[in-house]
Formats: sequence, C-alpha cells, structure tokens
Amino acid sequence: MPFAWRRALDRLDEHLALARLAARPERPALLAFMFHVLFEDEAAMDRHEVDPQQRITVGMFEEFVAYFVAHGYAFVTPADVLRGLDPAGKYALLTFDDGYYNNRLALPVLRRYGVPATFFISTHHVEAGRAFWWDVVYRHRQRQPLPPAAQAAEYALLKQLRHPEVDQYLVDQFGPGALVPVGDLDRPFTPAELREFASAPEVNLGNHTHHHAVLTNYAPAAAAAELVACQEALARLLGAPASAVAYPNGNASAAVRAAAVGAGLRLGTTVRAGKNYLPFARYGVDVLLLNRFLLWGGPDVARQCALFRTDFHLKERLRFWRRA
Repeated sequence: MPFAWRRALDRLDEHLALARLAARPERPALLAFMFHVLFEDEAAMDRHEVDPQQRITVGMFEEFVAYFVAHGYAFVTPADVLRGLDPAGKYALLTFDDGYYNNRLALPVLRRYGVPATFFISTHHVEAGRAFWWDVVYRHRQRQPLPPAAQAAEYALLKQLRHPEVDQYLVDQFGPGALVPVGDLDRPFTPAELREFASAPEVNLGNHTHHHAVLTNYAPAAAAAELVACQEALARLLGAPASAVAYPNGNASAAVRAAAVGAGLRLGTTVRAGKNYLPFARYGVDVLLLNRFLLWGGPDVARQCALFRTDFHLKERLRFWRRA
C-alpha cells in the first residue's frame, strides 16, 4: 500500500476509534503497558548516552498515569491478576523492562498517585554492571553512523544471536570497554540499589531472563536455564523469585511458555499490542502471554491513552475480513 494511503487509513482508523470510545462504554479489560528508559527531561535525552527507545520523560509518564487514574482504572500487580480480577472492571498493569537505574525516577510518580508498577530485571546486567547491547550500539553509531538500512540490519542481526555472541560482536566492533556503562542514565541498578528500590511498596520485580536472552534463539534447555538463572538471582538479591516474566523482544514459543511454567512463573507478558479482555476464560486470554501497549513520547499522550482504551479499530476489522 502506498505511504499516502497508509497515512490516510491510519487517520481514519483513529477517528473512528475515538468516535466509538465517545459513543459506547469500554469493555472490561486489563490493559498492560511496557516502558523501558525513563528520562528526567528532554535535555537528558539529548546527551545520546542511551537508546531513547520510546522517548518517555518523567512528565509524560506522570501524564499517562494521571490519565488512567482519572478514567477510573485500577492499577494492579501480577499477584492481583493471578488472584483473579472482577470481570466487570477496568485495570492497568504498568511494567518496565530491563532493570535500568533510571527507572527509579518512576517512584515519586507511583507514590503520588498510589499505584504499583512491575519492573522486569535482567539479573546478569545487575550483578555484573553490564551495559545493554542496544545502548552500546546506539552510542557508537552516533559517532560511527551507518546508513539507515544497515542500522536496521545490525539490530535485526543482534536480536537473532545468543548472549555470548552478542557480547563478542560488541567487543569486536567497538572494543574491550564496549560493555561498560557510561553513566547513571544507561547503567542497570546495582544489587544494593535494586534491593532498596524493591523495598518500596509500589515496586514489584519480575523475571526478564538472566542475560536479556531472546529465548526463541535458544534450545529449550538453554532457554529454561536462562529463566531459572534469573529466578535464582532474584532469590539471592531479594529473598524470593518472581511470579511473572516479560519475554525479551516478546518472543515466546510453546517451548518458551513451558519453560516459564517450569521455572515457577505464572504470568507472562509479550510485546503484542492489544487489550486483555475480561473474563479471561471467555476471551481465551492466556495469562502467560498477555498483550502490552507501548506509549510513545510526544505531545499526544492523552490521545494515545484514549486509543489504548477503544474497543474498535478499522485496521483490525480489515485484517479479519482479509483473512476470511
């Protein structure tokens, strides 16, 4: 489809979705949201120390939380979900992936609004003080730029590798110090900082594998070992393993799901956008494969939030009709 037609379809889709939301009540659902890096302000983003990913500042995050509080959403933890949700309710599950020290900036907002969030931790990065590979690539490609297609190919390649291969690639490309963080913005929590952070009542921790492993790149036994190693590290750091997992890159095959169950994990999140309708049993929602939305930084936070809430999207209907 030509770009101009895609843009027109996107605008029509948004218009119809917002009109539907204004005209009809929302269906009961759990909306899960995924965040990564949290910037204090735009100036921190402009230092180019870390891949900006969603480009979310603390102010944007607060606007997002305030929106869903104002619209009657109850914010929940994985434990709340596993205990069972009122099938007539509206719920939000806030999640942060990776284990960045900058995620501490979320805590004042969570406290101000009295809501919890779950932080999925790649425990090897915390224990070893290692930078995340995408930040290493981002920083170096700011200085050694590649054409856009080559940059996309480099990211795609790294997402297909296992963690020792990723580390070797970074060292080969950027030198022996490539995996050392450059500051507080790009580094993970230290073990002591993570323990202190986790003591806050608003904070829950989850499993994000030991090495941020894209589990479908691994044999089943190796994938299981990654999940178990993270559980064991969380138990060492905090005294107990997690009950929830965020699959890195959202990759979760049947074998990966089985490995999660074997590691004692009972709730899992992907990166597929969509609402998780209630009651779960009626709508075939698998709590080990929950959908999550991404908020993107910019001036339209409230509009994005409204679009997350809607139960109608023209593009989804068109895909359904095309399949039929």
